[in-house]
Amino acid sequence: MTSHRREADHDLRAVRATRTVRKSVIGLSTLALTVATFLPGASTASAAPTAVTIAEAKAQIEQLEVESAAIDQEWVGVKEQLDAGRAKLARKQADVRTQTAKVARVKRQVGQVALAQFQNRNVDTAAQIFFNSDSDNFMSQISTVEKVSENQNTVLQDFQEQQAALAELQHSSETDLATLTEQEKKLAELRADSDAKVAESKKVLARLTAAERAAIAAAEKKAAEEAKKKAEAAAASSSSTTTTGSTSGSTTTTPDTTSGTSAVSGSSRGAKAVSFAKAQLGKPYRFGATGPAAYDCSGLTGAAWKAAGVTLPRTSQSQIGAGRSVSRSELQPGDLVFYYSGISHVALYVGNGQIIHAPNSRSSVKYADVDSMPWAGARRPG
Repeated sequence: MTSHRREADHDLRAVRATRTVRKSVIGLSTLALTVATFLPGASTASAAPTAVTIAEAKAQIEQLEVESAAIDQEWVGVKEQLDAGRAKLARKQADVRTQTAKVARVKRQVGQVALAQFQNRNVDTAAQIFFNSDSDNFMSQISTVEKVSENQNTVLQDFQEQQAALAELQHSSETDLATLTEQEKKLAELRADSDAKVAESKKVLARLTAAERAAIAAAEKKAAEEAKKKAEAAAASSSSTTTTGSTSGSTTTTPDTTSGTSAVSGSSRGAKAVSFAKAQLGKPYRFGATGPAAYDCSGLTGAAWKAAGVTLPRTSQSQIGAGRSVSRSELQPGDLVFYYSGISHVALYVGNGQIIHAPNSRSSVKYADVDSMPWAGARRPG
């Protein structure tokens, strides 16, 4: 009996020891977890996934906005070709109608001549003159008959050739028109796809906390305010430089320590373009718009330079061929600044390292830093 009791006591002590070890392990684990939670490194690690999500979402939206802007400019270019093709076709159709009416008149003249020749087939020309009391009028008729006889085949042949050429051109224009229509349809589909992707990216941002979204909005607002201050400083510097130049008879160039360029007054046309663009600040971006209520990027720059008396091509891809090329260090107010490898965006330089542009459907016409997007070149119109 004593032996059994000793074994039972031993087993009880073993169980208690095991429980004590387990409690110690659990306690240490809890302590480790608690310490890890309050360590700086642990806090950073727990925040990292959220930060990455924000960065990825912003990068995705920016990329989709670039793609959307490229589609916008391509769509505008195709629309121009489409409108030109329709106008050209309308002119050709008008030429066909005009030429058809002309041939109808010639046919009537030839028919009248043929009828007169048939009616007078048994009377020679001398007899017709003898029996005709109005010899002068008859001679005029004979002259007309001979003229028509000489030219009618040539006229008809020329008409047939011209009609065939017009028919061929008309067919070609209709084929081109069908192609352009299909391209426009495709671009519309691409834009719809891009909009859907942008909407999806916005949903990613919408899943962030209110504080995180507020932080992003605050950062964007701060950047916009800083850009505005720099642009206003550029305007003040330009005004001061212009006044000094008019007094001394020379033009002064003030170094721009912010952007590495010079803040100069630029040409009078450039100043007018900038003045127009400033008046559009706050107006919405709209796909394919040229104002006055809304703009896309090249619609804004085109309207600004039109106000200065210079007509620019419609798209950013074609505007980069306007005027002369200028380097980054030569930028003056009014210069066109182009972005991205596909030249999918264009803005107007205003000085002090700042631009005015119509960015995308999420924003309105506003100031931005000249280096806020990948540089692709600059041109000076006028």
